[in-house]
Amino acid sequence: MTRETRSISILADTRRCTAVALAALALLGAVAAAGTATAQSNQPTIVVTDGTTAPDGTTTVGVVLTNAPDGLAGYYLELTVENPSVARIDAASYPDQYGLTSEPAIEDDGATVTLEAADVEGAVEPGATDVTLATVTVAGAAPGDVELTVTPQQFDADDGSAFTPATAAGTITVSGSGDAPSADGATDADGTSGSDADGTDADGDAAEGDADAESTEGDGPFSPVLVLVAVALLVATGLRRRN
Repeated sequence: MTRETRSISILADTRRCTAVALAALALLGAVAAAGTATAQSNQPTIVVTDGTTAPDGTTTVGVVLTNAPDGLAGYYLELTVENPSVARIDAASYPDQYGLTSEPAIEDDGATVTLEAADVEGAVEPGATDVTLATVTVAGAAPGDVELTVTPQQFDADDGSAFTPATAAGTITVSGSGDAPSADGATDADGTSGSDADGTDADGDAAEGDADAESTEGDGPFSPVLVLVAVALLVATGLRRRN
């Protein structure tokens, strides 16, 4: 009887220990989930602001990094318009704080622009928020709404480590009357095609051929080695200051 009572007692103790362990695991899981949610909310994010324009006008939008916990040595990114028949990228520029930049490379159809810059003077310090990366001018072409998305190709912190920001696309609204063309720009508002099957336009003139000899095809931003150069300059500057 003593053995049987002890066995029942051990079983009860085991059940109590198991219940306590499960409760502790549940509590740890809740704490971990809360910590994860906090970390995600603090993740650096590239935000493209919204813009509104008329079919024959332009609008300016910002490309902003919400926060830079470890600073920003340099970046390399691409912006893309969902449908260049509604709106197209017309120009882009950088803030003066970036000492080394590449010429914005805009595709011929205005669908994509590539941007690259380095913070050689250490203007974007660790903990900085709402960091403007670039300003982009978008031209309206036809009524409609299109997204302006961003793709981070390379981002480096002040210590040379790489990080990948989250992204938030902007919306370009082109206001006005008429029907927006399809993504390939085949149909005008009156339903007529922009060019005939024989390669002539609506006025009977010959459609334009290939780009002329002055085309900038092949010209793009310089290599992402720019970012490594910027980091080396920052390190050298720090060493000189210590001496």
